[in-house]
Amino acid sequence: MTAHDVYADDELAELYDLVYEGYEDDLAMYEQFARRGELPSLEICVGSGRVALHLARQGLQVVGLDASLPMLARMEARLDHDLARRVRLVEGDMRSFDLAPEKFDLVSCAFGSFEQLLTAEDQAACLRSVARHLAKGGIFVMELRSLTAIDWGAEPQLLYEWTRPNPRGGDGTVTKMRSVRASRAEQVTVDTILFDLIAADGTVRRRRIEVAMRAIGRYEVEYLLERAGLRLSAVYGDTSLSPYGDESDSMIVVAELDQR
Repeated sequence: MTAHDVYADDELAELYDLVYEGYEDDLAMYEQFARRGELPSLEICVGSGRVALHLARQGLQVVGLDASLPMLARMEARLDHDLARRVRLVEGDMRSFDLAPEKFDLVSCAFGSFEQLLTAEDQAACLRSVARHLAKGGIFVMELRSLTAIDWGAEPQLLYEWTRPNPRGGDGTVTKMRSVRASRAEQVTVDTILFDLIAADGTVRRRRIEVAMRAIGRYEVEYLLERAGLRLSAVYGDTSLSPYGDESDSMIVVAELDQR
């Protein structure tokens, strides 16, 4: 089950936004890549539009693709008249989308969303779809977790993360708790996330989700790209585009069509 399967109703989509509100570390990076060319950018797994809306607010044309209608609905609700002229939303599967004959100077997949694909077949299918939509000279950019940054030996335990005001208003709050179990052999982590929605009278309603993600190594990525007709052109260690190394928490992958 992918993150966008589990955030597939209106309330869970709203809770997703509550988790990631205010995260901006990668916005300048994606804007920098989007300004390389003249064609629009395509973001797969666009979610509720955190990255795509930033690009549109900077005057750039963006197409956002996602399989979750509640996520797309939240993004659409944020479009004013000017933004609506620069943003197009598409419901679609990241493994098999087809916007032909449209091509893009940038295709991106932010915030580890590619790791929602748990099999090599699904990963390769997604990358083939990406390759079909890249313009000549265009690039594909995605952020992944570094294998060395994951604590594969940690014992699962339920940890309190935060309590915030309920986004639906009133005097209620939302508390988030999280537990992670990991399989080194399968390169898979499974996040169990509990949201306790606490009303002003103390009544508690719990939403529980599980998100499985498969981590991918640098050379595994290169092989997958080659299978899809893409060529790895750069790997960075963070969204500031620092060199990738042993201490990097992230892996920013940049690829282009293989013209050889």
